[in-house]
Amino acid sequence: MKLELILLGFALISTTNIYAQKEIKPKLSKIESLFKKGELIEAKEISDVSISYEKTMDNPKTWYLRGLIYMALDTSASMVGVTNDALKTSISSFIKSDALIEDKSNELFIADDYGYPTTKTQQIESYWGFYYNKAATAFGEKDFVEAITSFNNAALIKPNDTNSVINAGYAAVQAKMYDQAKNSFYKAIELGSTDKDVRLILIYVVSTGQKLLEESLEIIRDARVLYPSDNELARQEINILIQLDRSEEATTNLIEAIEAEPDDPNLHFTLGILHEEIGLKLDSEAEKSERIELARKAYTAAINADPNYYNGHYNLGVLAMTEVNIYIKEQNSLGYLKVDLKKAEELEPIIQEKLSLALPLWEKTVLLKDDEIPALETLAYLYTMKKMYDEAESIQAKIDALK
Repeated sequence: MKLELILLGFALISTTNIYAQKEIKPKLSKIESLFKKGELIEAKEISDVSISYEKTMDNPKTWYLRGLIYMALDTSASMVGVTNDALKTSISSFIKSDALIEDKSNELFIADDYGYPTTKTQQIESYWGFYYNKAATAFGEKDFVEAITSFNNAALIKPNDTNSVINAGYAAVQAKMYDQAKNSFYKAIELGSTDKDVRLILIYVVSTGQKLLEESLEIIRDARVLYPSDNELARQEINILIQLDRSEEATTNLIEAIEAEPDDPNLHFTLGILHEEIGLKLDSEAEKSERIELARKAYTAAINADPNYYNGHYNLGVLAMTEVNIYIKEQNSLGYLKVDLKKAEELEPIIQEKLSLALPLWEKTVLLKDDEIPALETLAYLYTMKKMYDEAESIQAKIDALK
């Protein structure tokens, strides 16, 4: 029994070798006929030989037909697994056919049964559409990984098509695959895309997704060369500079932004914040005071731009209370000597004046938003200090109700 099995195996091997040694003389007409009939496996076998056969290897149609066959293998559901890298083989074959054709004005084509031609350009467009539509469907179904793959495949078929590349980037953002997203958007820019949104989403990917702030700043500044008057990019640059703790640069940029949009309260408010932050880092008390005054002016400009701008009123109130507390702290530090009592008496009208300045700011703040306990507590304190006890009691009742 063992001997029979060995002989049978030998017979099979010998038959295979004889078959393999049988020479196939490829004819392009035969390959085309098989392709049009949908007999792709046999068409592939002959096509694979044709690219190294002396009489056909330098014929552009050899490579064109090979591209069509592998395109069909790639897109046919019944041919899954027949060959590896069908997409890349198809594309490389089309590229080879273009390189071999001498008269670029005569485009390769295949005629249908009625004699109507379908050109290579039309066939490649259809191939691209297959993957682009597949990607769009996957994106709509939130299968972002499949969308990335198919958009990238579409981009391989039409290398200069920025839409496929950009959409692959958007899909990658949705999948939080930030490295792929960044590569896609950079590639789109390299291909010549001037779409501002591409740069904005790239800034988001690099700054928020990857936390690469210096690279984000470089992207923004490159984009601002293309769009020098774009306010959104100006804001992005300011935000990145603030995150990089480059407050002086951010301040300069903010002043420029305010010149472009003087009625935007947010810009004035952010400028005030920056002045305060810079002031905190200064050693000179005079310079600190100067920065605080600049912050006050910025917050005032914010509420002038929008009288109901809560943050502006709140921060103006905080600055006013800071001044009040300086004098109260000084007063509380005094002793009971005659000279101390005299000094305390001299400070009292100053304190009352500062309290009077702070009070309307906090009344307006609470009027704009009456459910913020810290603001309510400050207002209750001011009423108490001004001996407005009924008002203080009313505010305290609101505080108790909120707790």
